[in-house]
Order: sequence, then structure tokens, then C-alpha cells
Amino acid sequence: MSTKILVHLYEPFRLIMYLNTLTISNFRKIQHLEICFNKGVNLLIGENDAGKSSILDAIRLVTGVHSNDYFRVSDDDFFTDGKIRSNDLEIICEFRGLSNTEAAAFLEWISIDETEYYLKVTLRAKRRDKGNSIYDIYSDVRAGENEESGSLGWEAKNKLRVTYLKPLRDASYELAARRGSRLSQILGAHEIFQQKPNVVHALVDSMNKANSEITDYFKNQEGRIVSDTINKTYLKEISLENNPLSAKFKITDSELGRILEKLELIGSSISEESNIGLGSSNLLFIAAEMLLLKKDSSYNGLKLLLIEEIEAHIHPQSQINLIDFLNRHCDELKFQNIITSHSNSLASKIDLNDLIICKNGKAYSLHNSNTKLEKGDYAFLSRFLDDTKANLFFANGVLMVEGDAENLILPTLAEKIGLPLHKYGISIVNVGSTALFRYSKIFQRKDGEQIGIRVSCITDRDIPPKAAGRYTYEVQRRTGDLEVMNLLRDGRRTEEDYSPVELEKKIDAKKNKYRGGDVDVFIGNTWTLEYELANSVLSSLIHKSIKIAIKIGDGGKPFSHIDYLNVCRLCKTEIEEWRRNDLSDEEIAVEIYAPLERKLASKAVTAQVFAFLLRRDKTDKAVICADPYLQYLVNAIKYAAHV
Repeated sequence: MSTKILVHLYEPFRLIMYLNTLTISNFRKIQHLEICFNKGVNLLIGENDAGKSSILDAIRLVTGVHSNDYFRVSDDDFFTDGKIRSNDLEIICEFRGLSNTEAAAFLEWISIDETEYYLKVTLRAKRRDKGNSIYDIYSDVRAGENEESGSLGWEAKNKLRVTYLKPLRDASYELAARRGSRLSQILGAHEIFQQKPNVVHALVDSMNKANSEITDYFKNQEGRIVSDTINKTYLKEISLENNPLSAKFKITDSELGRILEKLELIGSSISEESNIGLGSSNLLFIAAEMLLLKKDSSYNGLKLLLIEEIEAHIHPQSQINLIDFLNRHCDELKFQNIITSHSNSLASKIDLNDLIICKNGKAYSLHNSNTKLEKGDYAFLSRFLDDTKANLFFANGVLMVEGDAENLILPTLAEKIGLPLHKYGISIVNVGSTALFRYSKIFQRKDGEQIGIRVSCITDRDIPPKAAGRYTYEVQRRTGDLEVMNLLRDGRRTEEDYSPVELEKKIDAKKNKYRGGDVDVFIGNTWTLEYELANSVLSSLIHKSIKIAIKIGDGGKPFSHIDYLNVCRLCKTEIEEWRRNDLSDEEIAVEIYAPLERKLASKAVTAQVFAFLLRRDKTDKAVICADPYLQYLVNAIKYAAHV
């Protein structure tokens, strides 16, 4: 036995038995999947029908659940490609981190590698045709490295059961008193409700006393009127002579299990004494379920909590508070969580290392061992990945932009070219000009595998045209205004300062910085988005938008239809004047764009006005798509839309 094993054997209290690896073949929409889980919190996120529920159900089929819900493999569980349905499926759960005590509970099936114990449990199912499209389903759960140790015993199976909270759960019903209630099952599993030989449980003693007092009331006091009426007036007459009936009143049987079935858990809050809402009832239910996972429990089996749609009925603040609790206490309480969610709030607050993206029947962990994100990127994203940006985890495609202008304009442009973002499941994420590189790497895998969420990184080329370099001199010459702000006040090089080879290298370097996996890069032709628009078939719209933004200002001054007509006349006059002065198209575009670069108008307000005007503009879709200055935006939208 190696030294590593000896260290393991004598340090059991540092361990937590957890589901390390899940392998699925031909189960529902999952043809093949292998996923590794963290010991603590694991949040499965993704769009509808991505496979999140199938992952939880696969685990439940192998382990069973504490609630003993009836659940087995059905015909629909076998994978189909739409034409042929598989006749075999397999689910393998590998458990690691077993302590000596836990390993002893699975002694017949346990395996040992160089460092630790592990338990491999395999479910195999087959479907066999009986004719007339009727199939028999056969399934078997076996344990051991090659299942050579055979089926798990009843006691061992019980130690693998998980706690499962189903989606859209009726928490109030689960916590209500009834035969076989979930609350009675939870309480019945707690050590204080385990019956000991020759010892009367305190609850049983209390119930016996209550029943005795109730019996006395109906026998000797005023209640006798009721009991005598039932027994002597009615039952005596309607029952047979050879089988006379009688009745007595009592609360319940004095068996502990029956007593627990009569209990209900009622929540209250500051605002409500009782009758709390669905969200609060769900928190109450989760708290009750966690009794099975408590720190000082003598239970030496798997402590795994599966929660499907954790956000069901719970508002965002409570979701975050709950996930924070699980993050802080799962190590201390020694239990593992695997949770599914559609919540942006949760996806933005949880550690990226704990996130698993589900897409098209596959799962992609964002743990640092799998992505191209650096340690500093994880720290940065933990600070700045907010609810809005977390949309990217649930999208079919992502438009990743660097500013407010793109964020406001692209949805309308997408509609104009017949690719509305909402119809294609595309999220637009504004990451700011300094963070594009960090966010783009979220979807880039070390193994080169593509997730299936296409990401279009849209960025400016940021190389001013020749005309921008001459702008200050020309304006001063025409206007006599020596205070005109230089558009190139930071001394930037213009396009004429680069050779064609240098330009190509600069663009390639920028693309290669962000590109990889599902991520592609779309760069403007020259300077900025607004300058590209000023060169395009939409130049009149951006011209008007800038003038309107100057008029409105950041404070949102009133703007009337008369004001709009005046702006249209002003823009027409300016264009005519620039033409008379023999300005080139490039120079006119600089003139249109200049107020934005000189901070005379807000880019965000300009973009908002432009989107409004574009929505009502009659420019043909084909003309927009063919425009060379809009091509990079059109291609970015098409890439994200998978067209």
C-alpha cells in the first residue's frame, strides 16, 4: 500500500463523499456526455431543452432519492436522432472522497486507485421489441470497477440516496400533514426519531396522554353525549347482531410514524403570521430537506442535494441569498449541491469555477482547468459579470460589444436585415472597451471543443482616416476659429502613417487576440462605429442623429417636430456646402462624425436617436447588407444567428 493511501486512511475527517464524475450514453437527448463535478456547489445553466434536467434525472436513476418517489427508465428515455431510437443506455456515477467509515459501508463494491477510495455505480438499460411497437424495458444497477461485484445491497443503496427538490414544487403540499408526507419522511430519517428498544419516545408519550384525555372527555364529560348518540342510537341499530360496532374518539395512532404524518411545518414572517407565499414556502421546504444533510448527522452515506430550477417562486434577492448560504456552508456541512437554473442573477453571482453550461445535450464546465481564462480573468469577471451580462450563458448566440452605441443600434439593425435578435436567441452584451478580451475567453476551451454558442466580438479598427488628420487645419481655415479641438489630440497615427502590410498585421493581431473556438471577431473598416455609419448608405441618419443629440443634450431637453424639420434643413445645407467646397466622401464623413469626437454630443443619445430613425427608415435590406461600411456588423449578426 502506498504512502498516499496510508495518509488517506488516517485522515478521514478531511473527506466528503461526493459525485466526482457522471458519464451518460444514449439517455434522452444526450448521446454521450462526461462531466466532472466540484465537491461543493455546481450550477447547471443553459437554455430550455439543453439537457439540465436529464443530468439530474440520470443521477436519480442511479442513486434513488430519500423521498422514495417511483422513478424508472421508460421507452422515451432512450436516445433518438429523430429517426432511430437506441436500444441501450448507460449511466455511470463515480463517487470519490470516501472516508474509512463510508468506504466500509460499500466494502464489497469499493475500488482503490493510487490516492483514494472510489465507488463506481453503473445503470444499464435495454429495450426489446415485443412487436406492434411495444417494448419491454430491462434495467439493472451494478457496482464495482467492472461491475464484477454485482448489484448493490439494499442497505448500500439507501446510503446512496440523494435529496431531490423537483421543479415547480408545491412546497406547501410537501410540508402539509398527510399519510406518507414528505415532512414525515424527513423527520423519520433524523436520529432523534429513531425508535430504541424498550424506550417510549417523548412524542409517543405525549400523544398517549392526549388520547387518554380525549377518551376521558368523550366517556365521562359532556362529550359523552356525542359518543353515546353515535354508539347507542345509530351504530347499535345499523350494525349486525353478530358483529356489533362501536366507536371512540382519538387524535391518531400512537405509533411514532403516524404521529409524524400528522405534523405540518408552518412558516411565518414579520409581515405574515402564517399563510406565507410560494417563495417563502420554498425556502422553508429547502430548510427542511437540509435536515438530512446537517453537519452532525450520524449518516455515513452520500450527502448530495439536487435542486431543479432553484429560482422557482423565489425572487432574485432570495436566490442570491440562498446560493450564498450554500457556497459558504457546503464545505462545513460536508454536502454537495448540483443545481439547475435559468436565473441571470444566480449565474452572475456564483463563482465561474462552479458554473456548468449545458448546450445541445452536452455540458461544459467553466472551471479554470477547462477554459482559457487566466486567474486574473476569473477575479475580474467575479467583480463585473452582472445580471445583464450573464445573459450570454443562456443564448444561442452573443454579440459582444465595447460600448453603448453598438448596444443600442445593433438590435434595430438586426431587425432591418431580417434577423431580429430575440427570434434567434441572441444576447447583446456590452463589456466595455477594456474587457472584451476577458469576456471572449469564457467560451474558449483548452481542449478546443466548441460549445455551440457563437460569439461575435465587434470592435472598432481605431485607425483614423487621413481626413481626420487635416480636420483641425481645414476647420480653422474655413471658420477662423483657432480654438477648434483637434480630433487627433492624443497624437494618434492616421491611416496614411501605416503601410498596407502594417495595417494587415495590426488587424490580424487584433483578430487573433480574441478569436478561438466559437468566438469570431468582426472589425470595422477604419475608425469607429459612428464614422462607419457616416460613410455608409445610412449617413444621413447618423448626421441627423448627431445634430438632434446636440440639441437634446444629456439632460433630455424637449425636442419637437419643428425642431426635427430644422435639423433636416441644417443637415441638407451642410452637405451642400461641403460638396461646394469639393470635400471628398471621406472628408464629409469626418465632418459628420466630428461633433462626437469633440464631445459636443453624447454617443449614447446619438445611438438612441439613430435606432429610432433607423426603425422608420425605408432603406432596402439588400442595400444595407451590400454596404461595405456596414458589412462587418451584418456579418457579426449573421454569425451569431448561425446563418
